Amino acid sequence: MIKTDFVVSGELQVNCYFVYDDVSKKAIIIDPGQSYDLVTRKIEDLDLKPELLINTHGHFDHILCDDKIREKYNIPLAVHKDDIEMLQNAELNASVMIGEPTVIKYPEIIFDKDKTKETSFCKYSVINTPGHSKGSVCILIGNTLFSGDTVFYGSVGRTDLFGGNHNEIISSVEKIKKLPLKTKIFPGHGPQTTLEREIKINPYF
Repeated sequence: MIKTDFVVSGELQVNCYFVYDDVSKKAIIIDPGQSYDLVTRKIEDLDLKPELLINTHGHFDHILCDDKIREKYNIPLAVHKDDIEMLQNAELNASVMIGEPTVIKYPEIIFDKDKTKETSFCKYSVINTPGHSKGSVCILIGNTLFSGDTVFYGSVGRTDLFGGNHNEIISSVEKIKKLPLKTKIFPGHGPQTTLEREIKINPYF
């Protein structure tokens, strides 16, 4: 059975998700954020065996401990091609703003078009959802959408940072609205929600 757990990582309270098989303990990590010790402690507590790290986008609060995680578990990083420049530029990923300028090593897996991919224990769909950044993606696993900073409970991500575009995030919302109503939404910050709830309460829907 595929399970999901999470920790809240860093000062900006990023939701770092762990999607894993409860038998093999193989796992995907989504957006580790800033809190390396917190993330690795959770991995140890759950006895997980990470095999993939995914960034939903390239802002500093989601990526700062990417390289430490990759090195510790010897796993690849996956990110959309349009956010690679953010990973490799401390001004674009805004890590300079917190006095911790960080450049992330080039990713091993590069997302491009909407596509379904596989790990050893599950399939996952990459859905391009630009707007918060050029290369923002949502990751769909089963009936759960890991929405990064594209969709939050009752709102959407800001579009005034590098790569942001209001019209694009509205188009991305329209794409998400086509998913089944019972789709669970696990955002990059804040509480979990469902597509059905967002269509009812979210003004951007």
